[in-house]
Amino acid sequence: MYCQLLKKNLKKNLHIVTLNTPYPADYGGMIDCFHRIRSLYNIGIGIRLHVFEYGRSQSRELESFCNSVNYYPRNTSFHKHLSFLPYSVFSRNSGELLENLLKYDHPVLFDGIQTTLYLDHPALSERKKAVRIHNIEHNYYHTLVQFEKKFIKKLYYKIESVKLKRYENILEKADIIFPISDPDQEHFNQKFHNSVLIPPFHPFDSTECSTGTGDYILYHGDLSVNENVAVSEFLISNVFSKIPFRCLIAGKNPPEKLSARIARHNNINLIPNPDNEIMTNLIRDAHINILPAMAANGFKLKLLLSLFSGRHCLVNSATVKGSGLDTLCHVADSAEEMIRMIHSLIALPFSEEMISERERILSKNNNNINNAEKLMKSIFSD
Repeated sequence: MYCQLLKKNLKKNLHIVTLNTPYPADYGGMIDCFHRIRSLYNIGIGIRLHVFEYGRSQSRELESFCNSVNYYPRNTSFHKHLSFLPYSVFSRNSGELLENLLKYDHPVLFDGIQTTLYLDHPALSERKKAVRIHNIEHNYYHTLVQFEKKFIKKLYYKIESVKLKRYENILEKADIIFPISDPDQEHFNQKFHNSVLIPPFHPFDSTECSTGTGDYILYHGDLSVNENVAVSEFLISNVFSKIPFRCLIAGKNPPEKLSARIARHNNINLIPNPDNEIMTNLIRDAHINILPAMAANGFKLKLLLSLFSGRHCLVNSATVKGSGLDTLCHVADSAEEMIRMIHSLIALPFSEEMISERERILSKNNNNINNAEKLMKSIFSD
């Protein structure tokens, strides 16, 4: 089967423009991006990758999956804020990118609305163009406003949300939009009538869950993101401090205030900046991965990682909305419900039957090879 896929796609080539360096794949958008590149390579697609650099180093790893990798600096100077265009879009402006896209007559996949400055450029008018959407971006920025405490950042998020809402109409210039979740698919299909749902790509070819029991409860996420800090604070105050079980909070760049707050509780420990291997082990060895969300934006990649490699997953409705994965999770929408669920699950071993059910459901919509084939079929359809 794999050889047949490879032979069928061998002569197909694709430009991909990414908003940042997609390796290491250590947070949501980059996990989807890197493993989409890997999966397209695995079905024989030739990839010319174009990367806007921003706070992440260039990666030799990407060269293993791409015919070429070109990097472009992101211009973060202040005057970029003064445009009517969203700052996240206008700061990703490179004439060299356009030149390189014109060198090879391949379809273009723009990864994120942030990369779409040249989506309606006349020089690309005859080119097949697709956009991968990770969120309804203006809604995501509106959520950031709610959890930001610094005035300047809050103002930036407010302005960017307004600009992104107006700018979203650029997507009518795309031949295809690839949203990541059911609610996003509904939004873009109603507005533009050109969307195809492609669930997120991820590191797993099959489930890697362990049977039995673990000895701790884990919350994990990027702790430099204010929403994830707010979730951590909620769990510390209302759940973890109310139960007698060992609890871990793991993630990138935790703020000092969160570290200090965790240190006041004997049963709660912080794991700062774990690498991918350590994080994978933490997820796999936990008895419960607890993953509530403050808002139902996009698709929670950490949920997918936990379902493929962890044991019990305890979430709220916002985490699973539009994912189609709610039947694999234990859903609780209040602290009291979460505490009751934890007491119920803590002595319940994770079984082979539970793993089999995970395999059955995840294989339907979350198989990387199937989704790579679906993506390419959409792009290369007449």
